[in-house]
Amino acid sequence: MGYLSRNNRRPPEYAGKGGHISIINEEAVNQFIQRCILPSVNEPVDMKPSNLIDIEPLDNNPIEIIIAIDGGYGETVVKKEFPSSTLTFFNFGALMFKVADLENLKVQPFIDPGDIAKLKRIQRFHFVLPTRNISLEGDTLTNSVRKAFFDFFTKSHDGERPLMDALRWLIFQQYDAGQPAPAWRLASCPSCEAKNITITAAMGEQFPCEHCGETIYFTDIFRFHEVVSDEVGAGGIIGYTIALLEQMLIVHLIKTILEIRPELLKRILFIKDGPLAFFGQTANLHQPMRRLIKFLSRQDKNAGNIYIVGIEKSGAFVDHANEIRDKLRPGQALIIDNEYIYKYIIPGKADPNKPYGSSTYYGNKVIFRTREDKLYVLTLPTPEMTGNPALNDFPGFFIILDNVARLKCDMYDDALIPVALVNKLVSLSQHPSITLLEQYAKGKIG
Repeated sequence: MGYLSRNNRRPPEYAGKGGHISIINEEAVNQFIQRCILPSVNEPVDMKPSNLIDIEPLDNNPIEIIIAIDGGYGETVVKKEFPSSTLTFFNFGALMFKVADLENLKVQPFIDPGDIAKLKRIQRFHFVLPTRNISLEGDTLTNSVRKAFFDFFTKSHDGERPLMDALRWLIFQQYDAGQPAPAWRLASCPSCEAKNITITAAMGEQFPCEHCGETIYFTDIFRFHEVVSDEVGAGGIIGYTIALLEQMLIVHLIKTILEIRPELLKRILFIKDGPLAFFGQTANLHQPMRRLIKFLSRQDKNAGNIYIVGIEKSGAFVDHANEIRDKLRPGQALIIDNEYIYKYIIPGKADPNKPYGSSTYYGNKVIFRTREDKLYVLTLPTPEMTGNPALNDFPGFFIILDNVARLKCDMYDDALIPVALVNKLVSLSQHPSITLLEQYAKGKIG
């Protein structure tokens, strides 16, 4: 890494022009490159006939309400001089509309603005995270991040119950009165780094560490304190944070519906922008989420079925789906198993004991080409992790895919109306949103 010119009095140090020579002449480098294998682009794709499913339109659609969840974020520089300081603003929410309202729009020759407003009923949540050289009340950046999450999850937003209620409901399986509340193992104490801290439902939202006595917040189960650096910052957790917030909103909505009108749950389709998975430090949360899916999928429970789908817009699976588009008939879906993923999409060898996504996903992937030639990469929830999913492993398979086909949007390639709308309502553009938020933050802090 070269020297920079700080005051424009001396030129910056540029990279040398001969640094590649020693690399090319290094025998170990040559041997390593010769061992590398590129994926084959001409290998014919073999699809198991049992994994190809024809999707017929439903005569009676049980879904009456669509709830789409998405979020956006933007980092703002509130102090450019050394040490530079940044805040990250998160804007996420749930857009809800009735399927009947959308169906009515399709048959109208002209669209009334009032009808469009019916498709924009959104509930927004806002979260601010210190990400570099900013402290809450003089504490370290790491502890400031911890406090920011704890404060956000314990406060009510727009009259709603705190997200902490939904988080504890999920972790301790409070939805299943017939089961004892399981304990949660926190990998490390944020203060003394003691390992495997046991957390029980009786310990409340914050409690002292049994080893050092320092406060542990229940939101420390997100484990962000393990990767935040007081020197480098918290930029590495931003992507994980937005995925976490979106999915905790889904849990919050499910909990609320079950408490108010449990029979309504089987008439709602939740659509999440992105796969049904928790990544990075939050990955362990996929386990309680899958347990919730399993509970709600039991036919003998009053809660009924649960319909959730994750929509992917980009990435290796979307690229592959476009490569095989012509191999799927319109109205046909392909269930992707472990062997297929590692043979055609992800480098590596399939391990039957460790299916793709076993440590992050609470569902399995499906590629769906609709009768109107829209192509979607979907994650559908599965009660059990399996590397060889079959049709019976997906509760509500035909209902979910039929509604995905109904929600097509022609504004963008292979888009869905709810996802396109909610993205417009929660995304933060660089201009003017981030610029204005930057000025706002500077005025408040300065």
